[in-house]
Amino acid sequence: MSIFKDILNNSVSEKSISPSVQQTTFGELPILVIKHKICSAAVSLQGAHLLFWQPITESTPVIWLSQKAIFKHGKAIRGGVPVCWPWFGKLGDPMHGFARIVDWTLDSCKEDENGVELVLSLTNNQQTQAFFTKPFNVWLTIHLGKTCQITLSCQGDFEATSALHTYFGVNNIANVVVKGLGKTYEERLAVVNKPAIEGQLTFNQEVDRIYNNANKIITISDGDRTIQLTNTEASDVVTWNPWIDKAKSMADFADEEYQSMVCVETACINKPLKLSMMQKTTYGFKIELV
Repeated sequence: MSIFKDILNNSVSEKSISPSVQQTTFGELPILVIKHKICSAAVSLQGAHLLFWQPITESTPVIWLSQKAIFKHGKAIRGGVPVCWPWFGKLGDPMHGFARIVDWTLDSCKEDENGVELVLSLTNNQQTQAFFTKPFNVWLTIHLGKTCQITLSCQGDFEATSALHTYFGVNNIANVVVKGLGKTYEERLAVVNKPAIEGQLTFNQEVDRIYNNANKIITISDGDRTIQLTNTEASDVVTWNPWIDKAKSMADFADEEYQSMVCVETACINKPLKLSMMQKTTYGFKIELV
């Protein structure tokens, strides 16, 4: 059985949040399981982490989760949409920030015939103090229905880099074409996979790069479906696939899973988020099938 079905069907309901949302435990973590008439999904309260999202019209999840993802306190979850904040990459410790490995609070849950909307929040507390000493407030709004929309809003007196580190499910990475990335990017690997067409990306080896002039709308096509990613107030788009060797080196990633996913991440890296305690700084994305 797939991990998606395990989470949906094998986790025991502990609390009903709304008609379509139940709080359960999977591994060591509290999980919100969404079974709505137009989509299924799950969100971990650790990290405010959307684990997967599958509209009823799709035979496989659009947002992908590794079969070997680890559900333990303080461990990052492989797949879904990790929230990298208040830094991206190795700009601090732990890598990609602490927001994805600490507990968030569910502030609200609303649902109607169009889907479910969750608002989760994180404020500086004893758990975050070990990683970061400045005061802050962060909110993540997740809308799940025929489309998926995520917005990160934050307050503080510092600059932050961030990424909504989205893993998309694809039928075969060899068939994937990502369009709308723009011409300029920062290459993060020694061996370059140079685009055959500027602004487009296909995959025949490991890819890890930051595009810093991407279009607002990006498409990810795999021959079976086309996913449209619309970014709002984001300065960068990160693309990543570990390919064969790196996939084999990761304990929370099955050897062949590089074939079934691609990361196209909405990010603010080269233009950090300039935070104020007086107003919210916001960015995010919308995913739809076209």
